[in-house]
Amino acid sequence: MSLLPGFDLTIDGLVRIARDKAQVSVTAEAVERMKAARAVVDNAVARGEKVYGVTTSVGAKTGVPLAPERIGEFNRRLLLTHNVAHGPLAPHEAVRAMMAVLLNAMASGRLGVRPLLAERLAAALNEDRGIDVHIWGSMGQSDMAPITDLALALYSDIELQAGEALAMLNSSALALGTAALAMADLRDVLDQWSLIAALSMEGFAANPSIVSNAALQSRPFAGLKRHGERIRGYLAGSYIFAKGGPRHLQDPLSFRSLPLLHGTAADSMAFAYGQVEAELSASQNNPIVSIEEQALVSVANFDTVSLSMALDIARLGFAPVMTSSAERVAKQVDSFWSGLTVGLIEEDGVGLPGFNGLAQFHKAITSEARLATMPVVHELASSSHSNGNLDRAGMAGLAARKTGEVAALCRSIAAVELMVAAQAVDIRKATPLGAVTGKLHALVREAVPFAAAGDRVPHLDPLLRHLGERRGTIQAMLDPT
Repeated sequence: MSLLPGFDLTIDGLVRIARDKAQVSVTAEAVERMKAARAVVDNAVARGEKVYGVTTSVGAKTGVPLAPERIGEFNRRLLLTHNVAHGPLAPHEAVRAMMAVLLNAMASGRLGVRPLLAERLAAALNEDRGIDVHIWGSMGQSDMAPITDLALALYSDIELQAGEALAMLNSSALALGTAALAMADLRDVLDQWSLIAALSMEGFAANPSIVSNAALQSRPFAGLKRHGERIRGYLAGSYIFAKGGPRHLQDPLSFRSLPLLHGTAADSMAFAYGQVEAELSASQNNPIVSIEEQALVSVANFDTVSLSMALDIARLGFAPVMTSSAERVAKQVDSFWSGLTVGLIEEDGVGLPGFNGLAQFHKAITSEARLATMPVVHELASSSHSNGNLDRAGMAGLAARKTGEVAALCRSIAAVELMVAAQAVDIRKATPLGAVTGKLHALVREAVPFAAAGDRVPHLDPLLRHLGERRGTIQAMLDPT
């Protein structure tokens, strides 16, 4: 059971709910907090205070008072007015993540909604209810359109009270939930990639001086130290540490800069990870309910520039990681650079290019992924909407989707490098392999065979499936200590 108090939801916790379908419940303290917050809203309504979206209309009609007897109708029609999302449907796990983010926000009390709404949301999660949520329609300053798909599905039989519709409309729950899942995937890909790249070093007979203590201590960056030490641990006992093991004094930079590139990506990820987790505990609502001050406070918490910027930084950190991977693959299939057979397959008289074709595919998906790393915070907003009030656009939904796309592409990009590295290791016939890279090589051969003369280059899908099925085994390899 995942208990949601409203303030300490983590990316890992969200993954358990979204993907592992952990049961959820808000804490008893959160229920009392929601009741107290709702009392603040009800008291403001009873006093006749002018509060945006609670006792007045919104957007272009900001300040127009609502007739008390028509507040329920206003809430229902406000959801219908914004129910314009269309296009592709969000994956089921993304909808579950969205629901968990919204439930956690309700538990914080800052939305001022009744516990009834949280109970209905928790029940839908625990029943694993499928709800169609369209991904097109968010401008990034909250997921107003997609959130209405969820709200109308869950609360069509409930008359929403003052401020409850707007409390949901202001949420960036879909963008934030999608972002959290993407960040978890990026973290896993980067950790696995350092192990894969270590096997590439053995396939190329690279110089391991780049992960020596002297090298790692010369640049005091946390990511460099972590990934450099891990690569060294993966290669412990490898032939490349022996005299005559490395073929070059200095390798091409795609090999020589490996710990620097992965370390920089890790440092960028660490920042972005922290920002996303901070957003999971932050309010995106306007106005917010302050129980301490017994007031509703007008804010711009729905502005998601911090989330968009963090995701941009995380994706950009992967661009050089992808590029170096593409270069390592190209160098290994090129006999001039690798000193091995053309295309990593012995000639059988037919003249086929071997793994060169796979390398071309690798370059294509790498180019696609690199384009997806481009930042979205260059958005150009418009001042023509809602009498000029909505003159910002955060684009967090797009940033989250692009981050998930990069993570998915990187999984395939890394898998191609793994397949090529295993083939290069077998053709080079240099032994022994490292303590951990040897295990990784054996894992690859469980899924795809060595390609001998006359054999076709193995298809990538069996390897990808095998890596997914053996995720626990790979996870155990990642920390050699």
